[in-house]
Amino acid sequence: MELRCKTKTIIIIAVLALALVIGVAVLASRGATQVRENYPYNVVLSPNKKVSPGHTSRSPNGLYVLEFTKSGSLVLRDKEKDEILWRASEDDGGSKLSLQTDGNMVLRKSNGNVLFSSKTHGHPNSQLILDDGGQIAVIAPDGLSLWLAGKPRGTMENSRHTNLNFPIRGAFYYPWYPETWSVDGHDVFFQPTMGYYQSSDRKVQKKHVDDLKYIHTDVAIASWFGPDTHNDRARLTNMMVESFEEPALLTTLRGKNQGLKWSVYHEQEFRSDPSVEELEADLEYLKKWYVWRDSWAHVDGKPVIFVYNKNGVDGCGMTKRWMQATKGEWHVVLKVFSNDEECLYQPDGWHQYGPSSGVQHHKGRSFVISPGFWRSRSSSPKLPRYSKQEWKQIVQDMVDSREPWQLIVSYNEWGEGTAVESEKGWKSWSGYGFYQDVLHDKKTALLESGLVVSNQTDLNNQTIPLTNQTVLVNRTKSVGDDD
Repeated sequence: MELRCKTKTIIIIAVLALALVIGVAVLASRGATQVRENYPYNVVLSPNKKVSPGHTSRSPNGLYVLEFTKSGSLVLRDKEKDEILWRASEDDGGSKLSLQTDGNMVLRKSNGNVLFSSKTHGHPNSQLILDDGGQIAVIAPDGLSLWLAGKPRGTMENSRHTNLNFPIRGAFYYPWYPETWSVDGHDVFFQPTMGYYQSSDRKVQKKHVDDLKYIHTDVAIASWFGPDTHNDRARLTNMMVESFEEPALLTTLRGKNQGLKWSVYHEQEFRSDPSVEELEADLEYLKKWYVWRDSWAHVDGKPVIFVYNKNGVDGCGMTKRWMQATKGEWHVVLKVFSNDEECLYQPDGWHQYGPSSGVQHHKGRSFVISPGFWRSRSSSPKLPRYSKQEWKQIVQDMVDSREPWQLIVSYNEWGEGTAVESEKGWKSWSGYGFYQDVLHDKKTALLESGLVVSNQTDLNNQTIPLTNQTVLVNRTKSVGDDD
């Protein structure tokens, strides 16, 4: 009898403890940014339909109006605030707005010249819609946005975020297909298991998020060449929504992988040296559309951004421009270049992007790995693909390094042949391919040990200087070229 009472008491205590944990998790969820993604909408255009100047469409609640003015401009307005939310082109003269059978929305002049295109071809049976949230979008038959403009679903004022702790595993991600299955007229050498997919497809986005979680990615770093490139508003938004996680306690209870976060790889430095004002405009755009979301990566309360450069052409001038543009409000991770430690202005972190080397280890900064390198325009690989055993050792070295940034180049850059995404040449029983299997099996040192480290100190008790004023010097390899 006494044993039964004790057993009953233990069960009651366990149930109460579980209820308490779930209750705390639910309360935590209320602190997350609450976002309504879907709103009632009206269809503006169906496939193979067109409208002429003078046509007006309204959202179901009547608050938002899409006007095809008599002068030929296409404008989305917030009627209540008398504010223009979006304009298709700075030029007037549009004579026809149509949604082609291939899903592409096109605004043309009377001579047939294109004033604006949504670049959503390849998606038949799509629709152009205007919703009660103030967004105009081209949506696929399953309702997924392929292109969108207008009003974001949230603001920075109402955002809340959790910080990532070092070491952090990141993977460079490329949301630019089918645009780059051929690069400069040269087809890629590999074919992913999913085939030559489109980054806008829902099944592709779901699979990519699943893969990134499978390989324990803390932050996916999406290539970004600026506003309105590669349908970024739709593609990145969809990936971030797909990545949204329940509060950590709930995910732990369910045995789920902890949250996947996102950042961008700002690549404009590859083409030019953007001014401080241009960088500020880009950062405002990112804050407007993405940074307020729970799934944007933060370190020390600051949104994370990675920045590419072309072998440090602008050198210390680049670091100065970025530090002036970010004003200490961002966690900036710049690409290394020769003698960067001599720059007066220093970012929060440094990384390398040189996949032809396979391994790029910069002590106190980052450990970057690549499974191979074979550009589509090259006759032979610059870095032949690593075998499974070789890859195991490389990944283990990355984990053992305990560097703050442990980065994978790349998840899916097929044009350079650096992808770890599944392909028939490295398939495995899991369906993920052995490159991803190894990354799945070998978690970061932080996950394996269960330790929590500060953002300023690594697990070997070596100081990791991350402030804008600190000079970083200890490196074991030369910077090297990007390729």
